[in-house]
Amino acid sequence: MSTAYAQSRISHKCSSNPRKALKPPARHIALRKEYVKDTKTRLVLKPQGTAHSAVAYKVLDEDGSLQFTITGRKHSDRVCREIRDSSGLPLFELHRKISLTNAWAVTLPGSNEATLATGSPQWPFGSLSAGNFTMFVENQAAVDGKREDEKKLTLLIERHGNALALFDIVDGDRKVAEMRESIQHNEKLPLTRNPWQKYRPALDLIITSGIDQSLVVTVGVILSDWVFGST
Repeated sequence: MSTAYAQSRISHKCSSNPRKALKPPARHIALRKEYVKDTKTRLVLKPQGTAHSAVAYKVLDEDGSLQFTITGRKHSDRVCREIRDSSGLPLFELHRKISLTNAWAVTLPGSNEATLATGSPQWPFGSLSAGNFTMFVENQAAVDGKREDEKKLTLLIERHGNALALFDIVDGDRKVAEMRESIQHNEKLPLTRNPWQKYRPALDLIITSGIDQSLVVTVGVILSDWVFGST
């Protein structure tokens, strides 16, 4: 939709919660345990292509090396996005649902049933605000543990910022990742763009140790699609 970016600027409501400090989680959080790092990392999510493209997003590290790719929504007969590793191997699928309670679902490749996470929009101040949602995660980093509160997690995604869109991923009392419009990787700053022309900015992803990079990338794709318009 051509006015998606403009509407995201005009109608969004930031979270009323104060921003928390960036801090590693108390226990590892993962959809894929192999993508949990022991140091803070930075990635950039770069939109490209169309809904039918094999690559609609690229995710690069600070050295410019490819880490993940994400397909267009209509690239296959399954009408979903595939999150893939750098070699092109599918890790999981991201499905958009026609629902206000479970609007997104992350599943294993080729399955609508093996659900790893779901996302639900939030309604701050009584109205829908693009960029605020709750993500319910089946924590694969704790599948062998005994504590139920470590196996099933609730993450809050909170929108902040005005001139530059800014989002926090919050786990309890701490922010475990943040994402924001990239100054370095975008051709134009918000105030120099045509507000009525579709523009999908690159997002910087800042990820603490102890949280799965592929999970944060998936959240970034949801935000980019929802706030700035999908392809």
